[in-house]
Amino acid sequence: MYHHVKKLMYTVRVDNPDPKFGKMLLEQFGGANGELAAAMQYSIQGFNCEDPARKDMLMDIGTEELSHLEVVGVLIRMHLAPMKSERESAEADPLVAIAGGGGVALFDSMGNAWTANYLKITGDLAVDLRSNIAAEARAKIVYERLISFTQDTGSKQALQFLMTREITHMRAFTAALESMDKPQFSIGIIKPTPGLVDEFFNASTGEGEDGDKDIAGPWNEGNGLHLVESEVKDGDGLTVTPYDPEPGTENTSPVDSTPVGEFTNGTGKKSASKPAPVVKKHKAKA
Repeated sequence: MYHHVKKLMYTVRVDNPDPKFGKMLLEQFGGANGELAAAMQYSIQGFNCEDPARKDMLMDIGTEELSHLEVVGVLIRMHLAPMKSERESAEADPLVAIAGGGGVALFDSMGNAWTANYLKITGDLAVDLRSNIAAEARAKIVYERLISFTQDTGSKQALQFLMTREITHMRAFTAALESMDKPQFSIGIIKPTPGLVDEFFNASTGEGEDGDKDIAGPWNEGNGLHLVESEVKDGDGLTVTPYDPEPGTENTSPVDSTPVGEFTNGTGKKSASKPAPVVKKHKAKA
């Protein structure tokens, strides 16, 4: 059940309305990395989640994102206010001024309509949590860039609040993923092909006109990975020996999502070496 309270999560103040900046802010209202996308992504993941503890977390954060949407919407409306009466301001974005009456709508800063294609929902808890961590990182950098394009104190303070909450959520999603208690790169129920999984393919070779060249680093020589040269460079190439996938061989967690598919060797939820912790949330007393 949803219930709206007529109070903003963060009180917004704008001293110097700027319609052009208001248009920029639409990116966080109806854009790919905006608050509506986050609210829908986390909430729908929560609807699908089979683990009660992490479902609670997803619904908490998804609902908070709706409150952020409200804050962003109020901030945008304050900046767009001159569009209602000033020709020059209205020309900053006729779509907003004429079609939308100078208010907010589900468009991004370029007038592209919001779409559910923005949402990353796989139905696999571990995969979805990784998507959420990335989503919060993208939103954080968008807010940071918005801050750098305004001198209005109230706007910057509101954006600082919203930006900070992205990091809080990133930390929560990371903790939820780590507490599933399984190896970092264990996804699904089928182990990757041995040997091949450790091969980094050097697919971009030679030297470029701007000084580009092959560089060794921990991403291709370290962390269990080693560099493999292409056959066109007289290398061995990737290991392509056929290998049969074996459902049920990957490390899983008791709170993993139920595997999907007809031919899974009867693999369902497996017991890990120790159960993932489930901590009851204590509600603050009024």
